[in-house]
Amino acid sequence: MAMQMGGKGLNSDINVTPLVDVMLVLLIIFMVITPMLQRGKAVQLPPTRQPEKQPDDGKDIVVSAQWLKKGAGFATMIYLGQDQVTEERLRTRLLDELRKDPGKSIYLKGDRRLNYGAVRKVMEICHEAGFQQVKLATEELKTEKTG
Repeated sequence: MAMQMGGKGLNSDINVTPLVDVMLVLLIIFMVITPMLQRGKAVQLPPTRQPEKQPDDGKDIVVSAQWLKKGAGFATMIYLGQDQVTEERLRTRLLDELRKDPGKSIYLKGDRRLNYGAVRKVMEICHEAGFQQVKLATEELKTEKTG
């Protein structure tokens, strides 16, 4: 708090500079941390009414199949975590991950704009690599309750 003594009497003003400094630091921290909270690539997940809740232990391997508009058609982009990979590279990296830790499981995020065959192909690559179970990511459909 700053006080100024002068001919007009006592004047007290609140110094907001430390408050602004703290708020800017918090803003920067949240801007850096927020993108790291999302695992895998951002895709539009298919909606479902009653999704089966799975615990997220952070050990799952996240594979994303993303829809990408390309000219008059579309393309399927495959990501392992945040890294774009080809089908062959996905297969070899999944084999390596399974050798390191046989207890890991796959979490597949398939874009809802993709056709079934494109997501199925990525799922088959996961099975060929040796993963017996592939968890599919969905988005809970929000239903409005009346009454």
